[in-house]
Amino acid sequence: MRLFSFIRRGRVAGVRAGVAVSDREVAVAVVRRTTGRRPVIVNCVSQAAPEGYADIAVERALQDLELGRTPVSAVIGAGDYQIVQVEAPEVPAAELRQATRWRLRDQFDFPIDSATIDLFDVPATARRGRARMLFAVAAHGGAVESIGSTMVRATPGFDIIDIPELCQRNLSALLPQDHKGMALLVLREQFAQLVLTRNGLLYLTRRFELGKRTTVSLEGAEGDTADAQVDAASLALELQRSLDYYESHFDQSAISDLVIAPGGARAIALATALSTETGLRVSALNLADCLDMASGVTLPEGWLPCMAIGAALRADAAVN
Repeated sequence: MRLFSFIRRGRVAGVRAGVAVSDREVAVAVVRRTTGRRPVIVNCVSQAAPEGYADIAVERALQDLELGRTPVSAVIGAGDYQIVQVEAPEVPAAELRQATRWRLRDQFDFPIDSATIDLFDVPATARRGRARMLFAVAAHGGAVESIGSTMVRATPGFDIIDIPELCQRNLSALLPQDHKGMALLVLREQFAQLVLTRNGLLYLTRRFELGKRTTVSLEGAEGDTADAQVDAASLALELQRSLDYYESHFDQSAISDLVIAPGGARAIALATALSTETGLRVSALNLADCLDMASGVTLPEGWLPCMAIGAALRADAAVN
């Protein structure tokens, strides 16, 4: 599946860069993949992006890394798309996207006619008679064009716009817990993004708002205090609902492992709280456990570099 694909030629094999942008920051990661070996983070940088000047910050960051024709994935912003599950229409493959668009007309809070649509499969269940399901991703009108124009100016290797859920899937697929099924929760400033994966397949994704009313203060976390507080009891309840749905709907064994990203004080404090609330094995993500680092590489803190690394981990970058 090639989400929001831009056709490019003459790419550099075995290496991919990922670019993630927030309203204050730009992160770029470069990953080298070789079959049979752990991926290597060749470079990972984070730079300030003044409001209204993100496109300039992206161009400068990519130019500084001198990527040449290295393929580059850009991560779409959280407010620029929505993702839902939908039953696959019984139509020829060539008509699938258009037929699905009609089914989505009442499922998004923006005009679907002007949206860019992409589809990828939801893993099938073992139960007979259940319809084939798809993940449908709809990007706001103009969002894909805006990202594409910025990236085309910045680098000749740009070829993919990806979504955060698949970037998280790429990270979770590297972890040993993924073999039996796992949950990866990425903490942002105001919400947390959950993905449930097994053997590199994305089964379920949910977004949880992180309110300021809290029973757990994540002391020692960096950043604003409003961003460092989580209602752990409410979050645990929503996590359990998601895990129960995964187990019953997909006929899968129960997930026992939850990993929280990015690592750091905020994740460690929440891991302790959620371990008590849920009974799961909860840990903070340590990328050094599943990735190698090139000499001199130091990973920036925060969720945005995680997204950039996840984008750079697209499996199509691997070579023998």
